[in-house]
Amino acid sequence: MRSYLFIALLFCFQHAFAQDPPEKFMLIWTLVNTSEPADPSVLAELKNIREENPSDPWIFWISGIYCNPVNGQEEAAAFYKQAIVADSTFPHAYYNLAQTIDDNNENGWRERIGLYTKAVTYDPSLGYSFHARGEAYFELGDYKNAMADCDSARKCYDFDPMLGDALELKILWKQNKKQEAFALAREANFNEGMWGTDFDILLAAVYTEMGDQKRACLCYHRAAEPYEMMGEKLPAEIKKGLKKCK
Repeated sequence: MRSYLFIALLFCFQHAFAQDPPEKFMLIWTLVNTSEPADPSVLAELKNIREENPSDPWIFWISGIYCNPVNGQEEAAAFYKQAIVADSTFPHAYYNLAQTIDDNNENGWRERIGLYTKAVTYDPSLGYSFHARGEAYFELGDYKNAMADCDSARKCYDFDPMLGDALELKILWKQNKKQEAFALAREANFNEGMWGTDFDILLAAVYTEMGDQKRACLCYHRAAEPYEMMGEKLPAEIKKGLKKCK
């Protein structure tokens, strides 16, 4: 189940961050964004362009983006590393390389933080890198730095402020600052967009304690959708929540 959500979220964040490359690569960029994964003709064209532009980081970055989010993780990482070799100040490659790092342990999160730090150092206008680093700090329990990165991300022109609201809510709830969390939940429209199962469960808990069972049920139903789509058994927490939604 984790793999289904991982694929969906990773794909979204790769492309949420993605900026348009230079004009000379726009044709292949359009092709990458409109083609099925692993299309032989696209792979061949990418190879040809890499051979013609061996020192341009953009084409290696584009090649990494085109790799399958899960099965091609190692291949994607190799392309991002080649982009960094071509230009050690290329921020996009650091961001996307971080996305390929294992997030199942503390070392993985710390490695990600190091890469996100390089991304924002070389381009401090990239809000998604600040946000991603904030998420990594959150996973390590460093809520002060997580909130600081959340605030930095919100100041960037390219950033969706709703993602900042989501991270802030997680931080407040984890710190047991429930009244502040309730105020944020009332102000933000979290029922818009796709959040992922874990955040929907958190939202459901927040709304339940606020006494807003209608919104809590919307979150539980949304959290259940990926499991129902895949024909998998619902986790006990979602199942329990849905019993209150009849």
